[in-house]
Amino acid sequence: MTFPAGASVVAQGASKLRYSKVEAALMEQLQARCGGELRKGALHAKHGTAEFQLSFLPKHQGFIVSVTCELVGRFRVTRKGTLDRWMEGFVPALKFRSHDFRFDRDFNVQTRDLRLSSDILRDQTNLAAVRQLFEQGVQAVHLDGERIKTTVPRKALGPEPVAEDILALVEKLAPIAAAVTAIAKSQGARASRKKDPAVVVAWTMLGVLGVLGFVMIVGGANEYTLVLPSRFLLPCALFGLPAAVLVVVGLTLAVQRRTSPYGLVRGLAGLSLVVVPLFVSGGMLVANGILDDSPAEEHIVSVVGKNVRKSKDDLEYSAGLASWWTDDDVRWVPISKATYDLLEPRVSRMQIRTHAGRLGYEWIETYTVVH
Repeated sequence: MTFPAGASVVAQGASKLRYSKVEAALMEQLQARCGGELRKGALHAKHGTAEFQLSFLPKHQGFIVSVTCELVGRFRVTRKGTLDRWMEGFVPALKFRSHDFRFDRDFNVQTRDLRLSSDILRDQTNLAAVRQLFEQGVQAVHLDGERIKTTVPRKALGPEPVAEDILALVEKLAPIAAAVTAIAKSQGARASRKKDPAVVVAWTMLGVLGVLGFVMIVGGANEYTLVLPSRFLLPCALFGLPAAVLVVVGLTLAVQRRTSPYGLVRGLAGLSLVVVPLFVSGGMLVANGILDDSPAEEHIVSVVGKNVRKSKDDLEYSAGLASWWTDDDVRWVPISKATYDLLEPRVSRMQIRTHAGRLGYEWIETYTVVH
């Protein structure tokens, strides 16, 4: 089969694919050397004993080279970035150790199977092969199901890569694929494509906490309007952020028992740092009002101003009230349109009924207009 440069090629039911001149030439060279066939836009061929596959990244940005092995699990090796190093210091349990200091320092391992990753990546031969792949410019080494893959940016192989460049990658992947196959046969293991229950529980729990926190914040703000909401922010941060850290550590340890993908833990950590403080703040706001058994206090205050603001779907009305605890403070409270129409700044007065709050944050129970 020939691959005319720039031509559209239809491959066994796949949509039309357009190859660049470089890609077309590379496919022709590999097929001349190794034979093989084009299926779904990728070249499937054999080099020695290794069955490999060559496909292309979108917009001609690079290549994906993969070698077939047994279906045993998933892991991904990438170079470490700043965030990976920070996460290791933040949650030490995340660190995967191959017992090779330099490898652990330079590379990040995301894995769905700790036993498999340990068996493969604690072998010095496999570590050396992985390191050589990165020295050739690959972006990642990835075991996903039945293939061990490398992602190679176009610039790593020069402007006009040749078949020998791809076959060199295949030769370095082949020993790792053979090791995976041997371990699979010795363990009788096969990868599960089902989602880890611990991960499902973690995402579900954070989702429930997020919904409950949002409902409590919105409902609590309407039902138990705080007199001084700014005083409430610091306690929420003091309790919410440590609680978020505890949740992050707990989720990490629960997930780490069976899997430790950095991307997953970063997602859980990031979501927890938002959801947990939201839930804690909503809980404190509702508890401050619903558990409050203090007697009501009534205050007659002057209306110093009124305001209307257009929100996304409606108009929001508020009234500026002279403070009953200082001489120069103004407290803006939400009011209805009917109340807004009744008020005359500097003339009207309102009766405010407040409670001290279970947690010590005064909140408004009711207000009425008096003239």
